[in-house]
Amino acid sequence: MTKAQETVAMPPQLTVREITPDLVPPLPDAEKARRYIKTDGRYAEGALHAGAGAYQKLVLDVRNREFYFYCSDWRVPLDPNNTDAFPPTEGIWSPFHWLKVPDVMYWTIDAHFQVAERPFLTLDQGNEFARKVAPLAEALLLNLVPVPGTDTYDWSAEAASAGMDIMAACTRHQHPPKGRRPELVNMAEAVSVHPALIQDRWATLDDAQLDEEAEHLNRCGLSHNPAIAEGLGIDANARDASLVGTRAWLYEYRRKAAAGRPMQSLAVWLAANPLVVTADTTNAELETVPEQAAAATAAEGIVLLGATTQAARTRREQLRQEVLDELATYGKARADAEAAVKSHRAAVYARLYRAFAWEERYDGRPAVSDTDLGKLARVSRQAVGKLREQLDETALEEETTNV
Repeated sequence: MTKAQETVAMPPQLTVREITPDLVPPLPDAEKARRYIKTDGRYAEGALHAGAGAYQKLVLDVRNREFYFYCSDWRVPLDPNNTDAFPPTEGIWSPFHWLKVPDVMYWTIDAHFQVAERPFLTLDQGNEFARKVAPLAEALLLNLVPVPGTDTYDWSAEAASAGMDIMAACTRHQHPPKGRRPELVNMAEAVSVHPALIQDRWATLDDAQLDEEAEHLNRCGLSHNPAIAEGLGIDANARDASLVGTRAWLYEYRRKAAAGRPMQSLAVWLAANPLVVTADTTNAELETVPEQAAAATAAEGIVLLGATTQAARTRREQLRQEVLDELATYGKARADAEAAVKSHRAAVYARLYRAFAWEERYDGRPAVSDTDLGKLARVSRQAVGKLREQLDETALEEETTNV
């Protein structure tokens, strides 16, 4: 998208972009496409037109809080290796995973020249469609939940339901909004009817471990805890049933448990205390690291996160890998240096031998003295003399052999 686009103010939390003609490709030619299909591909000019499809989208830019109609250029072949493609692959709307909120998300409009209910949208129709759906996009934005201590968002049942309503609006049947889905349960609601779901260990998990817990709760929390569905009067086996907002809730739970104390992961603490774990730390010593770290951080008023032997082992493996990487670097440098020495030695000898072969001076002395040659070659006079003697002996042997 370019800065040349116009904007239309929507309710205060959202802006709808009005897409201009220079930002969209022309509509595929339906007649050319049909002719290509009827002639079994013999009408080559219609190939691109017949292959056009799923190129019109509604895009929501979460960070910039913008919503707009968007068209990929159906005339350009898709390159699966192009990581700069827009919209980004991870932004595609997926109703089966409620953990990740991408910065840019999009819904494909179910339009096609063969879909009677919704042919490809013109520019004006696309802009109008974005305006029509904008209240749902705003509802999605307003109901996203910030994840404490990060710059990311998590879903809520309300936000996810709004996303599902946008998806329904983009189908060829253009289903009306259903609003909040009862099968999507906010983590806070689940805890309110089933407090036993809470585990004390969550308060000391690091970010990676907490994310794993959030993933598990998101996918399996309802099915593994039937008391939640019973307490809320819902069907835990309904399609798309899921706990939602698990990551934001867990981060908030950990924050409250810290009661204002700073939190630090064992990995961060070990990096700041490099003598605790080194590349040479033994397995027995690793077993004592979590206890040492917990005692040290408790004395400092710090909540230690992710304090496990595995975390200490990971740190040791990182340090050992650094040693191996250094070994590879120095090994290459040594091999390169030895290769250079060998090459330079051969070059020095070749030039010494050439100098040895030069005619003697008029007074019978060598053209260049061994002392001078040694200075130039950075070797001793005796070494030069020995090379000269070896060369003379070789020449004498060749003369004797040829007699």
